[in-house]
Parts: sequence; C-alpha cells; structure tokens
Amino acid sequence: MEKVQVRFPPEDLRRIEKEVAQGKYPNKSEAIRDKVRKSYILEAIVHMREATEGLDEEDELRKLDKIRDKKYEKHKKSSC
Repeated sequence: MEKVQVRFPPEDLRRIEKEVAQGKYPNKSEAIRDKVRKSYILEAIVHMREATEGLDEEDELRKLDKIRDKKYEKHKKSSC
C-alpha cells in the first residue's frame, strides 16, 4: 500500500474517530479506505441510473445487466 496524507474538516474526522471508538473499524485508515470503496459503489449506482433514464422497464433491466456485468469484471480485475 502507498502512504498518502489527507486533510479532513474537523466534523468529518470526528465522525470517523467516533466509528473507530464504537468498534465499527479497527483504525482510522481502515475507516477511510472503507468510505472510499463505498463511494465507488455509489458512483456506479448513479451511473446506472443515468444510463437507464427514459428507458422502458425491460430495456432498463437489460442495460443494467450489461453495466453490472462490466463493472463486476472490472472490479474482479482490479482486486486481484
């Protein structure tokens, strides 16, 4: 892993530290890594919604399946 320096607004850092104190994460670094991973998921959901806007339900499902499969394959390659 590569080390980077990141600055956070005090309220964001307090939230992260609170989650660590509650035992949700073992440390701040893991909490931040998890938040970044979740942001990628949210980004994919937004992309899927935009890609299917205005389609009928059947077309929407077909297009979502293609997008999901593409994202999954990309994820598998990047996590190896």
